[in-house]
Amino acid sequence: MFEVGRRGATRLFGAASLSVVMGVVLAAHHFPGGFDWVYTVISRLASHRRNPEGAIWLAGSGLVAVCLLWPVVAHLERKLSQGGVPRPRLSLAALRMGLVAAGLLGIEGMLDLRFSAVLYKAHEGLAILAFLGFYGGVLGLHVHRIRHMDASVWPPLAVVLPLVAVGITQITLYFDQRDLGWVDTAWREMGIPFWLSFAFWQWLAVAFLALGLGWLVVVGRASGRHA
Repeated sequence: MFEVGRRGATRLFGAASLSVVMGVVLAAHHFPGGFDWVYTVISRLASHRRNPEGAIWLAGSGLVAVCLLWPVVAHLERKLSQGGVPRPRLSLAALRMGLVAAGLLGIEGMLDLRFSAVLYKAHEGLAILAFLGFYGGVLGLHVHRIRHMDASVWPPLAVVLPLVAVGITQITLYFDQRDLGWVDTAWREMGIPFWLSFAFWQWLAVAFLALGLGWLVVVGRASGRHA
């Protein structure tokens, strides 16, 4: 695996982000009846059953992004373990696990393999691993910077914010409007406010997670206790 410096890692991260954005836009463009960003979850955009012509675009863009981000993680490993600072092994392992799981989901979507037909709930399991890997890895690396490099607490707080909002809104729905069912475009017609929509916060969570990873890539090495 070739090594990249901060400039190269920044370019790779930018290319990976652009790939995902293009994939999302193209997948949404092909979504039958138009795609409602606020009331439709990401999984429907990636579903061959619900989005037969567009799902492949999202899967392909995700697979490209995984390949571009792999050397970026190696760059972060070197960057965050300089000057006697211990290597954040667990966080890096989680991030790599997330990339592998996302890559497998990309392959599944590109080839319409339907892993769950072979192994029960395999698709859902990979999605959970990707989510936990990315979030656990990115947050873990931010915590590592805070502990060992006197870094700011604001970037990880921004990453966590959508998850907190998801918890609050779903608890609100559970106690106040249990009969609504799973979020759908019908919620808009029913007048359900967007801030109660899981889909809305899910999209924000993905965006803030990307920003959190990008922050780790582009910022210089903070002044550390071990430097």
